[in-house]
Amino acid sequence: SAFDVGRGIALYQECTDSKGKEVEVARQIIDALALDGAIVTLDALHCQTETMSGIAKGKGDFVIQLKGNQPGLLEHVQSCFAEHYDDARLDTYEQGNQGHGRSEQRTIMRLEADLPKALRKKWPHIHTVIEVVSERTTEQGTSYVSRWYVSSLRDTSAEELAGIIRGHWAIENNLHWVLDVAFREDSLKVSDPTGAKHLALFNRAGLSIIKQHRGKKDSIAAKRRGASWSGEFRAELLFG
Repeated sequence: SAFDVGRGIALYQECTDSKGKEVEVARQIIDALALDGAIVTLDALHCQTETMSGIAKGKGDFVIQLKGNQPGLLEHVQSCFAEHYDDARLDTYEQGNQGHGRSEQRTIMRLEADLPKALRKKWPHIHTVIEVVSERTTEQGTSYVSRWYVSSLRDTSAEELAGIIRGHWAIENNLHWVLDVAFREDSLKVSDPTGAKHLALFNRAGLSIIKQHRGKKDSIAAKRRGASWSGEFRAELLFG
C-alpha cells in the first residue's frame, strides 16, 4: 500500500502473488504516483538503486532503512557515525515517549553522506545518512538498538528526519491495525486471490472515505456501521 501519512489515507494498493515480487510491485506503485515534492519512506527491502532512481525521476525524495542486504553501504554508514559520535557539530535530536509499561528514548543523528568513489557511483541519489538509537526501559531492564537510514534530502534537520521516520510506522497503526479492528480484515476467509485483492481495495477505499468525513464525530467502526444502516448517512459519506 501507498499511504499518505499527512492525510491518513491509502493512495494506492497492489498485491503480489509471491514474496519475491514485492520490490517489483513497489516500483510499479512509485511509477504510478505523483511524487513531486513528496518524501517516500520505505523498508530496507527497498534499499535498491533502481527504486531510488524511480523516486528521483518522479521528482520526489526518499528516506529508506538500511540493513544487511546492502553490506558495503551499511558498513560505511556505521563507520561514519562511529567516527563522529563525539563531534559537537553532529546534528542530533532527542525524543521520547512512555506507555504500556515501558519508556523509550530515541536519539536521531544526521550526517552528510561522504561516500567513497565506488559507493557514490552506485548510490548517486544518497545525500544524507541517519542513525536512530533507541533506549527502551521495561521492568526487565534497559536495551539499546540502532537503526540506520539513507536519504536523498540535503538540508533536512535531525528533528525533521525524526518526524519523517516516526511517520513511516503510521501505515501499521493508522492503516493495517484499523483495517483489522474496524473492518475485521484479518478474520475474512477469502481463498480466491482476485476476490481477496478486490476486497482489500474496497476496504481501503471505504476507510479513506470515512477518514475524510468531517461531519459527526464518531469512531471509524461506528461510521462504518452507520453507513450500512442509513442510506442518508451513506450518501453523506460518499457525496458530502
